[in-house]
Amino acid sequence: MQKSRIALKCEQWIDKDRFLEAVGFCRSGAFLHLIALAVAVVAATAGCGGDQARRASLSEEEIERLTQTTRPVAPDEILVSGERITCEDIMDIAPERGAPSGSFRVWLEEMAQVLTLEQFMELARPRVRQRLGADVSSIVLYKRARRQLGDKIDETLDKLVENELRAFVLEHGGNSAKADEALRKMGMNRATFKEDKKKQILSEYAVASQMRRGRPITYSELVATYDRMKDQAFVQSGLIQFRLIDISAARMELTDPNEDPIVAARRLAEELVTRIVAGEDFGPLAEEYSKYAGFYVSGSEGLWPPRDPESLAEPYAALAAVAEKIEVGQIAGPIDVPGRAFIMKLVQKREKGYVPLSEVQEQVEANIEETRRLEAIARLDAEIVEQMALANTDQFLDDCLERVYRSANPPAPVP
Repeated sequence: MQKSRIALKCEQWIDKDRFLEAVGFCRSGAFLHLIALAVAVVAATAGCGGDQARRASLSEEEIERLTQTTRPVAPDEILVSGERITCEDIMDIAPERGAPSGSFRVWLEEMAQVLTLEQFMELARPRVRQRLGADVSSIVLYKRARRQLGDKIDETLDKLVENELRAFVLEHGGNSAKADEALRKMGMNRATFKEDKKKQILSEYAVASQMRRGRPITYSELVATYDRMKDQAFVQSGLIQFRLIDISAARMELTDPNEDPIVAARRLAEELVTRIVAGEDFGPLAEEYSKYAGFYVSGSEGLWPPRDPESLAEPYAALAAVAEKIEVGQIAGPIDVPGRAFIMKLVQKREKGYVPLSEVQEQVEANIEETRRLEAIARLDAEIVEQMALANTDQFLDDCLERVYRSANPPAPVP
């Protein structure tokens, strides 16, 4: 699978610590604060003496869950996986694709201006609920990464999204007007495009940072993954390359008109084999005597390009069977086929099978990393879905929609 520029950039940050160094983020600071909160919770539930063994045995996941205790939320907020989500998050996480106004909030406000509150709630509630379900994972990951990295990342993020915008303009021939028109058709403008990219980057970071804590790739994992992939990705056809003296009976110049041309071709092949075994160079002999054949490439000295032995057509298919029985550098012949006599010198040979693991290890490792990334996303999504089930989304949606409606229909000023 081909990765986006954003995904590759996030991998670079995670693998080389460049991002954390660039923004001056102290990895230990946020985590130590997290541990302090977790220990405080454990101490409160374990008594005055505390349970040092229990504290020491806490996994990072347990520590994080302990810090995600329920906090009071306003009517227009919900708490999902430890992150507070507001109406503004749902309205502004990304522009509504294809919306002429370029903003989900504006689209709702325009609807609210022509409907009663009851009509508006009935029509808008399913759309906002759908949007909440689609966007909540991105919101949680964005907020989590933002909380982990702090405010010092803003300058770096601004530079990155400017690069993304420049790349988008270049994709449209470097024409800013065309790029802006393309954004408009997507329901976006430059500001919303950059904000969208910024949230994508932080979401990718949240996933990648979780993967960073994973175990190293073991040899047994490499082998197991290679075995799963090899039938689809690493099948390797057989290969042979050879020099060939191809003597055609039909093209033999006979001194005796009563002589059988096939017998004459065979006798010539035997003579040439004797000369080759005695030390004469195969190439010049192929250059001289293959001119009797229909297939002849001047200057090649009989060297055929490498090929799959199964691709050889008649009468050359017989060469594949002979090549299986000899080693590289050996001579075979005369090889009798209808109307011809062959002499073959095997130059290289590869058995049909699979590309060795040693040659594709990087590709297998990349597959493992991608699988882990997808598994990390699935775990995060499952966690978020579980937390969503605990939230009062009905009340949250109603309060959000009512706020939008009041904003779109402010009370008339008192005279």
